[in-house]
Amino acid sequence: MGFSRRDALHILISGAVSTAVFTFFKVSGAKAVPRPPGSLIEPEFLKYCTRCYQCIDVCPVDALIPAGISGGIPNFGTPVLEWKKCIFCMACIRTCPTGAIKKISRDDIKIGNAVINRTTCLTWTGQSKCTVCYDACRYDAITLENEIYPIVLDDPCTGCNACERKCPTNPKSIVVNYEKVKRFLPPEQRVAMRLEDETGKKHGEEDFKTWFMERIKKLGRSYGIMKEEEEEE
Repeated sequence: MGFSRRDALHILISGAVSTAVFTFFKVSGAKAVPRPPGSLIEPEFLKYCTRCYQCIDVCPVDALIPAGISGGIPNFGTPVLEWKKCIFCMACIRTCPTGAIKKISRDDIKIGNAVINRTTCLTWTGQSKCTVCYDACRYDAITLENEIYPIVLDDPCTGCNACERKCPTNPKSIVVNYEKVKRFLPPEQRVAMRLEDETGKKHGEEDFKTWFMERIKKLGRSYGIMKEEEEEE
């Protein structure tokens, strides 16, 4: 089955209804979900985010997905971070046109904290003198106790996940949890909508029909209404 008008209408009606309903719910009704790096504190993020999907579109590793209805109506359509996929590329930070994601430097990002399981770590269990996580960390967030045993320092750890990806054990002996996340206060003056997106293309230059159909297809895939094989038919 190909992409039909019914699919498009289904998504459009859902979007229109959800947008209308947003105004009748307080942001306190939203469930806490992981947000893009640089996001404002949650109540302000929900006020600033227009669900434009620009941050989702520009992410090169698909680390951002739109929130479904199960996350609460105020969250619906807002970007949710799959933090273990994030590569700190800064694309979403540069792209956000409303200030929901604050313009910060890479050094200010903090989307989690690494935790070492000493019962499986090769070094802590005496199996070998492994320093893979220490060598992988570019933020000096892992130190070696007695020049042997790895220990995570909470403050400099950004949650970049490099240590977890490099850890040789299975399951991983160091994992990043989405906690101690750094969120930001909004600017004193609200940021105006920008005319250009991350690619430098002004909105409106792209053929509207092409843009519209791609947007509908992406929404369909995100919410499970449409499958990849259906799109290709």
